[in-house]
Amino acid sequence: MKQVVQEGNVNRHAASSGLSLASEGIGAGRVAMSRGVVVAAGVVMLAQWLVLCAWAVSWLTSERQGTPGMPPLGHDLRVFWTVSWITRHVDALAAFDAATFVPAILRFFPAYPMAGHWLYPPTFQWLIEPLSLLPYPWAYALYVIVSVAAFAMAVRQWRRWANWPWLVVMAFPGLWVALLAGQNSLITLLLMSAALTYSGSRPLLGGLCGGLLVIKPQLAVLLPLWWLCGRQWRALGAMIVTAGVGCILSLAWSGWPLWEAFFAAVSRFNADVVQRGAGDIWHAMPTVFAAARLHGATLPVAYALYVLVAGLSVSLTAWLWAKRAPLPMRVAAAMVATLLAQPYLLYYELAWLIVPLLCLTLPREALWMKGRPALSKRFADFLLIAVWLLPLQAYLAVLWTPMGQWGVWLLPLTMLLVAARTLRWWRAHNGTHCL
Repeated sequence: MKQVVQEGNVNRHAASSGLSLASEGIGAGRVAMSRGVVVAAGVVMLAQWLVLCAWAVSWLTSERQGTPGMPPLGHDLRVFWTVSWITRHVDALAAFDAATFVPAILRFFPAYPMAGHWLYPPTFQWLIEPLSLLPYPWAYALYVIVSVAAFAMAVRQWRRWANWPWLVVMAFPGLWVALLAGQNSLITLLLMSAALTYSGSRPLLGGLCGGLLVIKPQLAVLLPLWWLCGRQWRALGAMIVTAGVGCILSLAWSGWPLWEAFFAAVSRFNADVVQRGAGDIWHAMPTVFAAARLHGATLPVAYALYVLVAGLSVSLTAWLWAKRAPLPMRVAAAMVATLLAQPYLLYYELAWLIVPLLCLTLPREALWMKGRPALSKRFADFLLIAVWLLPLQAYLAVLWTPMGQWGVWLLPLTMLLVAARTLRWWRAHNGTHCL
């Protein structure tokens, strides 16, 4: 009993003084990852590189010959690049006008006829305005450098605590799928990881990163809830100020009409694409909502199932932050719950899963598995391997739709794993919290 009380005192002191997680014992007693896992990760990484190289050759060849071929590497980045060009040469508001946007993107990328959609707020449109100053191949190269650096920064601290080799981290398919898609999910990964990790020890930094998520606000909408439950007032205040300044600057840059156009575009997209599945979008969405619609559920039933899963996940996460559970559990739960809380979520956002994976494989977490039946540990290990591979499976399911999106099941199962760890942590501390 005395030992438990002493541990609680140490952890409370760590939380209040901003000490690193080393004071909680995280990272101590590290267990080296098996050589077989490292070799397997290397094979997966090599296979991904070969596919990307073949894709690049096909794209560049079709571009030179002017014939249809593979989409350009970073096929969503071409949307960002085109919007940048329209913003610079026509008008920011014209990016939301299909009569301007579609001819422009087909002019610059004639070998790939799918135009895509522009659905980002002015805070992001303002940020990418200079992108088209570079030719697209050079812009994509810059995007890769920035995104890989963001990914490395997002995982650096958690990788060290979890004792993962860099090879296994960098081979994570979510990184390469995001680069292939040309999306900003690696930037938002860095912002969310830093916001959750440092909200207690460095609240101004955490709040700043949370506020910068205004570039993709649907991913940040639950952050205030976590911080209200955890009484992270300084981080919440910094987030509100940062997001507010970003919105004010975007208004000064473009005015309110651009925000009106953004809201109107999102509303149309939700009604025509998300709810009705235009363009086979449901096959690219690893969500309960999309799976329900694909299997014939009505719109109210699909939303009800989505609310059930999202509500349970958000409630568990809010409780963890309110009880100040160990930081790895809070971060893992918050990131998975944020993904589950999105009715519209595409495969490239699964890059976020690398941080929950690191949190759930920390040595201290592994100790909680001791004394449990071997079957439960084997199941947890199998689940974590499946989640590591999930971004790759999610992308393959877009190419071959009968495969289906396994994330519909794996994301809730990951949340259940967090819940199981939570129950055992709660029992181990006799219903008290350690921070």
